[in-house]
Amino acid sequence: MQMSDNPIDVIEAAIRSAFTSYPKEDDPDWRSPQWIKSDECTHLAQGILLELHAKGFEIVKRQT
Repeated sequence: MQMSDNPIDVIEAAIRSAFTSYPKEDDPDWRSPQWIKSDECTHLAQGILLELHAKGFEIVKRQT
């Protein structure tokens, strides 16, 4: 699977990974893919990018 060049996709994947790597204390089925919904990841990723932009940061892809 090829990694997306879209920063939102990269941030969403990191968020999903964080939620599946660390258990939710009160959820016995914490490894479930529904533990954090895709639209919640998208919302968080967009919020992160908006805040970074507002503070003058920019995400650019390095040339490989």
